[in-house]
Amino acid sequence: MEAMAGWAYLVIFVLLVLDCLIPAVPAETSVIAGGALAANGHLHVGVVLLASATAVFVGDVLMHEVARRGGRRFVERFLRGERYARAVGWVARLLDRHGGAIVAGGRFVPLGRTTVALVSGYAQFPRNRLLPAFAVGAVLWSLYVVGLGYLGGNVFTDNPLAAAGLGIALSFVLTGVTTAARQLRLRGRKAGQPA
Repeated sequence: MEAMAGWAYLVIFVLLVLDCLIPAVPAETSVIAGGALAANGHLHVGVVLLASATAVFVGDVLMHEVARRGGRRFVERFLRGERYARAVGWVARLLDRHGGAIVAGGRFVPLGRTTVALVSGYAQFPRNRLLPAFAVGAVLWSLYVVGLGYLGGNVFTDNPLAAAGLGIALSFVLTGVTTAARQLRLRGRKAGQPA
């Protein structure tokens, strides 16, 4: 059983690093499942948190470095056109003004973590401000996602699949609510602006 747990931690780590580089990888599900399995005693919650936070930090730094070093041409291929240039400029200005908060908070926005890591590298955001913010974001995000699985594991003590399902459902609901609130706030701002 202990050998299986070791593989579970490794799977969580690898999927999360890949998810930072290729956002289509369903890594969040593995972390929620890890939290649910920890609640049922199959994994250690501290090790799930450590694997998750470390992987997220490593993945974010890798994506940043790809864009910072040799990836400028790669990034520019996807950011062609005036609209994308304005968007990159806007994110770069946000990073300059609110760097740490944007970097740490970007982890909680769908596709935000990849976008922030890419643009921070592309804009040559200073590493001395970036790395602590990546670390804080990784820890907070890991506590949140592992916590969802752990909560589900405590609700469904005999069914790890139902526990993981509850954690995933809560994640979708919370993400949907925050996204809808942000959209409403943006519409309200636009409606209040003079024509």
